Amino acid sequence: MKQAKISKGASAGAPTASASAAEPPAHVQVIQMATSLWVSRAVYAAARLGLADLIGSGQKTADELARNTNAHAPSLYRLMRTLASVGLLTENGEHRFALTPLGASLKDGAPGAAR
Repeated sequence: MKQAKISKGASAGAPTASASAAEPPAHVQVIQMATSLWVSRAVYAAARLGLADLIGSGQKTADELARNTNAHAPSLYRLMRTLASVGLLTENGEHRFALTPLGASLKDGAPGAAR
């Protein structure tokens, strides 16, 4: 969140907010705060299952990954859709998922790995 900036003509007791075009509206920021726990849990689950290593440089379906991880395929698909919504994966029209550069940081041994 950005702090309010004081304009040159304003007194120290009356700051004026400088709205940025890149900053989302307040309601969006509150929703992001409320869902941040879900996102962190999804990233943790992906790392724990080793999804980045299993996907590698190719594309995989949730069914393929479920067989490799002993996970419930429909639940894994929902997890992967969540990961795609935050930019760790991409999904094509055939429900195949691939890593983004951000998602590749979850690979074991990746430079500066986030895992």
